[in-house]
Order: sequence, then C-alpha cells, then structure tokens
Amino acid sequence: MRTSPRPHPLVQAQRQCGFRYEVLRYGPANGFVPEPVDLRVLATPRDAIRVLRVQLRSSHVLGLAPHEAGRALHWAEQGGWVHALGALHRGEDCGFTLMLRKGRHIEWHVRPLTYLSLSAPPPPPHGPAHAHPYGPAHSPAPGVPATPLRP
Repeated sequence: MRTSPRPHPLVQAQRQCGFRYEVLRYGPANGFVPEPVDLRVLATPRDAIRVLRVQLRSSHVLGLAPHEAGRALHWAEQGGWVHALGALHRGEDCGFTLMLRKGRHIEWHVRPLTYLSLSAPPPPPHGPAHAHPYGPAHSPAPGVPATPLRP
C-alpha cells in the first residue's frame, strides 16, 4: 500500500520593522573610506538612541578634542537626543558626527528599515503515535527484539 508523504511545514517569513544602527570611522590613512565599528539591528527607536547615548558618553576614549567631547556629552545628556528620537518615530534617519584628532572623524547613523525574519519549521513530533517524516525509525518497535545490521 502506497501512501503519500505528509506535507512538511514551510519556513515562515514575517515582515518586521527595526532600526539599523551603524558606526563608521573615517581616516586619512585609508583615503577616508569608511571603516565599520559597530553594526546592529535594534527593535525600537528608544533602543537605538539608548545605545547611541551610551557610546557618546564613553567617546572620550576616542581621543576627542575637549570641544568635541563637550558636544558629545551635551547631545547625550542635555536633550539633543530627543530630536533624533522624534525623527526615528517619524520614519526619518538620524545621526551624529564627531571630529577626531588628525583629520579623522566618526559617524553614528540610525535609520528605520523593514526586513524579513525567517523562522524554521518546528521539529517533527516523535513517538509511537507519529511516524518519522524522513522514513522508518532505526530502532525497533517496543517488544520486538533488535536484529543486527548486516554489511
């Protein structure tokens, strides 16, 4: 008796929204070609701005001039970030750039994006009530003695 195989669940694609968070460093040594420092996709505008603020607060280790360090702290602590948060909620990009020493600079950029999230199908159920979808099991049924495989 021939039976058709059970249909396998398909991979499901879900459309999701997020925020691409990117930090790039530019320098004369590489012809001002962007060098990636950080790249992630965050779920909400608040998450993206939170990460940006934390990185700006610790940016003094980047070798900033005092004026640029003051700009970074002012933006992160005194409300400059509020306008960026509003822009992300409106679906607009936002960013912040700091000048480093010797002509180098670093740029934070956040932009809304839509992407597909793929989820794998659940594993097939195992047990005596369910047949394995990829063929018969290699272990004998309960109560049946095992027979060795012959070459």
